[in-house]
Amino acid sequence: MIKIYDFVYSTHEAEASFKVDTEIFTEEMAKETLEFFAWDNDYDHDGDPIDEVLKKYAIEAIWIATRNRYNTLGVTRDFEENEGFCNIDGSFGIELLHVSGYELDDDALSMTVTAKN
Repeated sequence: MIKIYDFVYSTHEAEASFKVDTEIFTEEMAKETLEFFAWDNDYDHDGDPIDEVLKKYAIEAIWIATRNRYNTLGVTRDFEENEGFCNIDGSFGIELLHVSGYELDDDALSMTVTAKN
């Protein structure tokens, strides 16, 4: 079965979208992925393991896009080097369709300066 996962961070400040073929990326693979990382207390153990993995992948994709200012292709290539993560080019059943990183803006940054003698 093909599923499309669309993730929106906060109020559309960042987004990620994945296509998942659950005949390739199975629940067993998802469970192994969740067990590989120290996410034991950081996901819904009663939830669908594929859904839980995709949440983690979305956060990682958004983080990579933000940190490196990468587009979708750049994030896809970066995942090839990330230990424990499947490639997100579709070869493991997960394909990154789109990602946009969080845009930091100087105008949204407040500053306080305190002089110390």
